[in-house]
Amino acid sequence: MDTSAIAHAVEPPPTAPAGAPVAPLALAPVRRPRWLAGYVAALVGADAVAMGAATLVAKVSWLGLDSAPLHIRSITVPYTALALATMPLWLVLLALTGAYDVGPTGATRGHWKLVIRAGAQLLAVVAVAYYVLHLALLGRGMLVALIPLAVAFTLAGRTVVGACLAYLRRRGRACRPALVIGRRRGAEALVTQLQDRPSSGLSAVEALILDPPGDNDTVLQVTAALSRTRAEVLIVTGGLARGQLRDLAWALEGTGVELLVTPAPAEMEGLRAEIRPIAGLPLLYLDR
Repeated sequence: MDTSAIAHAVEPPPTAPAGAPVAPLALAPVRRPRWLAGYVAALVGADAVAMGAATLVAKVSWLGLDSAPLHIRSITVPYTALALATMPLWLVLLALTGAYDVGPTGATRGHWKLVIRAGAQLLAVVAVAYYVLHLALLGRGMLVALIPLAVAFTLAGRTVVGACLAYLRRRGRACRPALVIGRRRGAEALVTQLQDRPSSGLSAVEALILDPPGDNDTVLQVTAALSRTRAEVLIVTGGLARGQLRDLAWALEGTGVELLVTPAPAEMEGLRAEIRPIAGLPLLYLDR
């Protein structure tokens, strides 16, 4: 697809009188896409199944198919109840490490580190429970095997879920419409890169060219373009005057529109940002 087909220099709205404050246009709230919520739910389900399978495999490999009930202090419980304890515990540990934070596009790159970190935390929890609950009868071998199995099965399950998401994106689904703004060279280069990488989860619907660099009406132009295109993500590649990035962040507050930028360090002053590699670009995700 030719980038010129979506590159568009938006005509500025009527200019306010000199000295009058410039107010951004009202934007309809953007809801979190259903596919993104479904993707997180799929990750949770896969992680729960992974821990259940890890518990079963560890139990069978160490104690066999038939074994006496598990004794915890003065309480006798079946081994199947162990999975009911390990599964929610595993999900909580993964959530605490940020393994379900998929950002605005469902990016999970680097999440294997978070899964391993959750495995280390599980080891600490198991070590404490071993002595507090007197789990010596359970067998150290089972407890030791449980952790690497949980990590391995979880990573395998997440790989399958990620492959399903990639398949949907190759078919043009599970993507968020994005408005790209910046100088012509940078904006068109980013549009081309997004078109070449459907796995990014972003689909450029328009490019707002800021040549010359943005003036006092830039926020109005951007909000007008967002309203017209109904884009869910705004990507800034540069071309803004000093302080306009902050103005844009404030204008988008509460709208649900996600903001990704590739700015100069000076433009980031006073803004919270998180680096999320998307489509091969180190875009900064502004957490407003």
